[in-house]
Amino acid sequence: MNKYSLLVVICLILMGCSARPAASDQAASLAVADNAAAPTVAAPTTPPAPTATPEPTAPPAPTATATPVPTDTPVPTPTATPEPYPELAQYTIEGLRSRTYGEGTIEIVGVMEETTNFTRYLFAYPSDGLRITGMLNVPRGAGPFPVAILNHGYYPLDVYRTGNGTQLAADYLANQGFLTLSPDYRSHAGSDDAPNVFRAGHVIDTLNLIPLAQQLPQAQPGKVLMWGHSNGGAITAKAITISDQILAALVYAPASSNIVQDYLFRVERAAFRGSTIDRVDWPVLPEEAPDLYERLSPLNYAQYVTADVKIIWGTNDEIVPRPWAEDLYNALLAAGKDVVFDVYQGEPHSFTPAGNGVYLPDMVAFYRAALSEQASTEAPAGGTQ
Repeated sequence: MNKYSLLVVICLILMGCSARPAASDQAASLAVADNAAAPTVAAPTTPPAPTATPEPTAPPAPTATATPVPTDTPVPTPTATPEPYPELAQYTIEGLRSRTYGEGTIEIVGVMEETTNFTRYLFAYPSDGLRITGMLNVPRGAGPFPVAILNHGYYPLDVYRTGNGTQLAADYLANQGFLTLSPDYRSHAGSDDAPNVFRAGHVIDTLNLIPLAQQLPQAQPGKVLMWGHSNGGAITAKAITISDQILAALVYAPASSNIVQDYLFRVERAAFRGSTIDRVDWPVLPEEAPDLYERLSPLNYAQYVTADVKIIWGTNDEIVPRPWAEDLYNALLAAGKDVVFDVYQGEPHSFTPAGNGVYLPDMVAFYRAALSEQASTEAPAGGTQ
């Protein structure tokens, strides 16, 4: 081989060596380009096993819940108003109703008079620690006799004598077979002296006599009858709101059952006599204690009355105006009580003999009707034998 040929061979070899790397580089470039363009395929993963679809469950039944009961808004407990005159509450109607009555026994002091049909005695009995005197009429015979208590009206203390104001009616009743008792009240006749606060002392003396009269051996068992004239009518009006042991009451020309009116009337009467009221008996005045005076007045307590009531009044009454009798009648009527109001034309405060000739027989008929009703109510079933 000549030099020229050898040189050609060497050049060809050199050219081949330099061309291979270029081809390799191009292949590498193509590989890179292909790798960049081809999407990456993630290796497949086993899908999770399907979970069982839960069976549908019934919706829970609604549980009945108790609806809370609304509670009342607490009402503040009212604070009791203090009693402004606590020592005087005992004289109110409620105060008198809360007491007990009739401790002790009746003492026969002596015979005052013997008559054809009855014997009149002077008697005494205890009341509030006092010794109270009075007049007792006992019919002749074995008895028992229905009992009537008679309450007299106002008399000056230096004038009053046992039996004043009640003897006419008491004797009429005794002649008709009734046992009668006429209390003098405290500070009258032979009774012990004591205050009569708000006129309640006389009421207390009357109430203390009721159970003692019922214990007399000649007394017919059961409730008593009552009579009262003028101030005694007001005493009777109070007594029937306090005691349930009064069967029937005759209220004759009564002083006012409104204690304010009664107070004003007594002030006026005292001035007429040239004197003043006793402040021991009227320790506070109406304008100082209006509520107390309301509670002293029997007009406001007609609901407590259990007695049959008969009110009488004369059109010529010079002391007691008609409204005083009518007020009592209307209060009892409004309370649904058994009450009648008889007006006597032309009769004065103390009836004339003509008026007495009408009212006294009517009184006996009124009492006998009440006694008959009581007897029929108490009779055993099937009648008496």
